[in-house]
Amino acid sequence: MPGRSTGTTPRPIQEDNKDKQKYNHIKNKNMRTLVKRIIGTLGTGALMAGLIIGANAHDKKEEVKVNKVDPEFIEWHFDGAPNPSNNDLTDPSQYSKGSSTTCDGEKETICNLNAPENGSSGQPDLNATVTIPGQPSESVSQRISDALGSGTPNETVQSFRSE
Repeated sequence: MPGRSTGTTPRPIQEDNKDKQKYNHIKNKNMRTLVKRIIGTLGTGALMAGLIIGANAHDKKEEVKVNKVDPEFIEWHFDGAPNPSNNDLTDPSQYSKGSSTTCDGEKETICNLNAPENGSSGQPDLNATVTIPGQPSESVSQRISDALGSGTPNETVQSFRSE
């Protein structure tokens, strides 16, 4: 109904602007506080992460594994000396490349063995070290002696023959 008052009087525009300014001020203050807290938390987190990583870097000592590459092993046949009484298993010149099918299995001397070649000499390197997993490293010469002593072929001595 016209002319009838509802009991509320309109607020002046200035008061509305003051309320908005007050609200915006509080809102901006809260936002600044929130941003400061986020930045502080991130900074503290980064510092803690750096300390943890730095501390762990000193604790972790990784073993450097060096894989030994054994020289290429070649099959050699023990020819022996022209005079069988001069046969010397430790003389590389008494070996030739390749295997022999004349190995009769008699455990008097070696017939075929695996050893690396000694440079360009065309002879086996009897001083080369042989590493078998689970066993101590030995020279080819020592493995020849072991096989003859036990009468059993091994990874180096492949077969036996009679003198």
